[in-house]
Amino acid sequence: MTVPVTVNKASTQTALEAAPNPSQPKQAVVFTATLSAVAPGGGVPTGQVQFSDGRKKLGTATLTDGVASLSVVFNGMGPHSIVARYAGDANFLVSTSSTIIQTVSKK
Repeated sequence: MTVPVTVNKASTQTALEAAPNPSQPKQAVVFTATLSAVAPGGGVPTGQVQFSDGRKKLGTATLTDGVASLSVVFNGMGPHSIVARYAGDANFLVSTSSTIIQTVSKK
């Protein structure tokens, strides 16, 4: 007898880091999103991560071994509210990082 089994997508967690922070105008800042499966899920998420500054899309990066990075240059000074949004894939659900504040100022 064959019994059907349903396997649900695993939940994910998105961690976001910025380097350097604070930064200076016209200095490259690398935003790195690290994705992990939430237990009892397992494996490594694949797909795309979108990085945003408030409502402004900064760009999209592809996950490699659960990590996606995007380099951004800010021309003006001030704070920027950055989030990373994972789009999910065939095995993993979407998730969004906590907001980090990228501070751009003079030395």
